[in-house]
Amino acid sequence: MKSHQLLIALLFVFFKSLDAFPQDTLLTDVAKKNKTTFSMNGKTFEGKGWNVLVNAIQSSDYVLIGEDHFTNEIPFFVSAITTKIKFDNFFCEIDPFSAKIIESKLKTLSENQLKQYEDELGMTFSFYALAPEFQLLKDFVKAKTAIYGTDQILLVADRLVCNELAQKTKNSRAKEIYKDIAENSRISFSRFLKEHKGDFYLLTDNFQKQITELLSLNLRKEEREIVLALQLTAIIYKEQSHHLRIQLMKNNLMNVYQEWKDKKNLFKFGANHLPKGESLLKIYDLGNLVNNIADSQFKKSMHIMIVGKSGMQSSPFKGFEEQLVDENSESLKSLKPLFNAVSTDDWHCFDLLPIRTEVEKGTIKVNDMELYRIIMGYDYVVIIPKVTAAKFLETK
Repeated sequence: MKSHQLLIALLFVFFKSLDAFPQDTLLTDVAKKNKTTFSMNGKTFEGKGWNVLVNAIQSSDYVLIGEDHFTNEIPFFVSAITTKIKFDNFFCEIDPFSAKIIESKLKTLSENQLKQYEDELGMTFSFYALAPEFQLLKDFVKAKTAIYGTDQILLVADRLVCNELAQKTKNSRAKEIYKDIAENSRISFSRFLKEHKGDFYLLTDNFQKQITELLSLNLRKEEREIVLALQLTAIIYKEQSHHLRIQLMKNNLMNVYQEWKDKKNLFKFGANHLPKGESLLKIYDLGNLVNNIADSQFKKSMHIMIVGKSGMQSSPFKGFEEQLVDENSESLKSLKPLFNAVSTDDWHCFDLLPIRTEVEKGTIKVNDMELYRIIMGYDYVVIIPKVTAAKFLETK
């Protein structure tokens, strides 16, 4: 009896695998029929795929680019878009306070002063500690595009934020605490970069005690708001609460809604965050929120996913090894049916609407839930055959 049940189970797995194979092949075939290509040409691109994307981006006031981080090619892609299309606002995956601090420095500091600032605090800029990403921010500021962050404060950006607070606070005791946090954060991060291990100051009990004391002091409203954000950031990191993080991101976005309502807006975040439906991490994220807002205004948001198929990408921290981009890795394997449709060294642009239509009709069955969310949540997927690792800012 047991051997009979085992045989049935094995046959089920066998026929299930046979079913999955032609489905993936069918998806790849539909993808091939709905792909266009383009290639780099100086500081921009040329080709039918590029024209398709530019036209689509021009047609929407809400353009969302879901990326794989840490490469040279994706900020180059975004920069090329901005040479064709002017945006009023740029939303990025850092916190609101760091975004405004960096934007202010880019606007007000001389070239020499900015270099000194980069030397001192550049490694606390999150993704914008990478040279091509920082250049992208410079380009936005030059174009008078407002920069907004929505995330929690970076694990090491307590130093950046507290350095700024120490210069602006009117409370002498608060100034002492901010300086102490900044210095302890510097020490712990330096140790981490050198030894590739160790605790970050923001996660320590002493940091929490200092935050508690700060909240007992007489602080300006804006100052208290930042201290509360530091407190919440520590909770998010300690509890590893993705839900709380996404709640904060959506709250931060809506706090400045009047600034981006009826404007031309560009969002650049990790691809997990920006599908128009359920995110790749099984939660309704920023992409869903923006899609619904656009829909409520009788408009459409434009969702573009962009990833590399092979090559190298940087690590999150300077001095750590670059990472291999592998299409068979856990983070990319869901895209295999699209990767299989990449036939040249050109960049490939896949229009997902025809694939989505076939999925909705039941002609194509997608068992991989991440791929399903991509197909239903993005309008285009751009695949770069080979990417290169972005370098960090040169600092002393």
